[in-house]
Amino acid sequence: MGAQIGVCVSLLWTRIAPSWSAEPGAFAVVGMAALFSAIVRAPLTGIVLIIEMTGNYSLMLPLLVAGLTAYGTADLLGDRPIYEALLERDLLRGQDAPGLEETLLLEVKVAAGSRFAGKRLRDLGLPAGCLVVSVRRGLQEEVPCADTDLRPGDHLTLVVAPRAASAIPLIRKGVSTAQARPGVEPTDG
Repeated sequence: MGAQIGVCVSLLWTRIAPSWSAEPGAFAVVGMAALFSAIVRAPLTGIVLIIEMTGNYSLMLPLLVAGLTAYGTADLLGDRPIYEALLERDLLRGQDAPGLEETLLLEVKVAAGSRFAGKRLRDLGLPAGCLVVSVRRGLQEEVPCADTDLRPGDHLTLVVAPRAASAIPLIRKGVSTAQARPGVEPTDG
């Protein structure tokens, strides 16, 4: 998919600036690295993989620019890295309270109309071993205190200890707008 996007950008670039046209294959390779960087959030790994695959060091600067731009764009849009999303899905699939072997770092977004929207952190009823370590509002991030009010759109980063694994479904239901109904899994919003 990244290669196809790169070739499309190459065709567009050739029409906009024909005197600066480049090899479509180079755009395809840069597109692959950019897509990898956006999905996995590992731009340097993408660059190393592409250079090893092609053996072409002259693409280092375009790969770096495209990879970092894709990484920043995905981060600004609030998209999660694929492996983090897959881990979270696996932890929540088919379980009310997943068992954790290690501490889990959980990121959620407070939806408008959710139970957590408009509440203070102290009023959420989170168990011991579950700690909100940051609240991000737009481009600003803060370390919260017990009196921090949660607003719709806030991105919360929580640390969940293995003994507090039962808090994960509570957090999911608290940040979503889905009503607790049998068989309905709440979403992030």
